[in-house]
Formats: sequence, C-alpha cells, structure tokens
Amino acid sequence: MSTEKWVIGTGFSRGIGFELAKIIKDNNYKIIHLGRGQCGFEDHFIWWDLLNPITDSPILELSKNLYGKQIAGFIYAAGVMPILAVSESNRTEKHLFWQSQAESLRINYLSCAEIIEDILPFIMSKNDTDAQITPFVAHLSSLAAIDPFPGLELYGGSKAACLFYFKWLSKRFAMDELTCLSVHPGTVNTDMVNNILLNSPNDLSIVKLYQKMKQNNEFIEPAKAAEKIYKFLFNDSELRNNSHGKLFLADKGTIFEQK
Repeated sequence: MSTEKWVIGTGFSRGIGFELAKIIKDNNYKIIHLGRGQCGFEDHFIWWDLLNPITDSPILELSKNLYGKQIAGFIYAAGVMPILAVSESNRTEKHLFWQSQAESLRINYLSCAEIIEDILPFIMSKNDTDAQITPFVAHLSSLAAIDPFPGLELYGGSKAACLFYFKWLSKRFAMDELTCLSVHPGTVNTDMVNNILLNSPNDLSIVKLYQKMKQNNEFIEPAKAAEKIYKFLFNDSELRNNSHGKLFLADKGTIFEQK
C-alpha cells in the first residue's frame, strides 16, 4: 500500500480552488482533479462536466484511480452564480433565467452529493492508519445558504440544499469517522463576483454592495482565502471537529450561529 496521501477535488482550475490546490500540492499531497480545465497541480486529471448527472460522468475512471489510494479528503470547490434578474415580459429571457437556476442547482448541490456518495467507500476504507486528521468531505458554501443578501435568495437555495446535505451526512457519520465540513470563504475577489458586477443590473442591491466593497478594497484575495481554508481543513483542531455538519465562516474564523 502506497504511503502517498491523496486529495480529490473539483473547481481547482481558477479562483479559490486554484490557490487551494497550489497549497495542497506544496504540502506534499497528491491531487486528483475533476473538471473541464486543468490547474497544473494535479497528479491525475479526469475531464468532468458537473452539469452532467453521475450516470453520464466518468465515475468508473475515477474509481480505478482511487483504488488502493490513501484518501485524505474530498473538496468540492466548484460553484456557479445563476442569472440574478428575471424579466417579467420577455419569455426567452425568463426561460434562460430558470435554465440558469437549474444549472446552479446541479453544480452547487446535486453533482457534489452524487460524487460524494460514489466515492465514500474509498474515503471510508481506513487505509491511512497514520493519518493526523480524520478523513473529510468539504464544500465551499456561502452565508447565502442561511442568510441570503437581497438578490441572492435563489443562489442561496442551491447552496442551502448542499449545506443541508452535509448536515445529513454528519448524522450518518460520526465526526471521528468522516468529518463533514461546509466552508464560507467570505466575499472573495473571484470571477463569480466580478461577473455580477459586469453583467447584472446596477440597481440590484447585491451589485451596489459589491461596488461599494470594491471601492473600499474589502474583497478578500483568493490566495488569502485559500490559506485560511487549508489551515482549517488540514489541521486537527477543536474548531474543525466542532464544525462537523455546521457552517464555518473562514473569513471570521468562527462557526455560524443562528440568531
């Protein structure tokens, strides 16, 4: 049995995921990257379109790659922002709006859950007897999953679905069997945020908020966000253990508490 430790991930080709993959590689982990574009840090790349259901994805190729490996964890860093403004008069635009909501649900929730359910046997195989941390599954979540800012309600719905899936996972598996971690990175200077600024109507509340944050240099840079997320995921700590099935706010270093 190889002593190499492996991390499976999606969304490693850009943004937070790219910076996270770089740190993971720098810390001597091997990477299996599922995606449509390579990041350059992966040891194995499997072309994977997260818009497709698991039955139309190369799950057999992934299974062959996972066999016999010591899996430290799985990180779902992929995500998409749907169209935020709906037209009440243009039927074509309305259809595109709802198509984008369906795609958001698929990428932000369903593909994450389907991949996890298929790879769980490999993660839970307990191959790594010398591991310093409990094997984990993690996804990049959002505060919108619990407390969406006006305009982000439907995006928040897809994120909430994944958050509740992780809560359900945390009921199936004890923290010291499989740690289930949902991570809100904060408002990060990513393509997703910049696309909102460029392509959404200026009168939306979320656009006004992001414009103000950009003017005040309040966006977190992806590398800084990734560093905080890595330290949280890959270090055994009371905070990590207590975050099992909950939403961790990486920008604040705390677990979200409902008021």
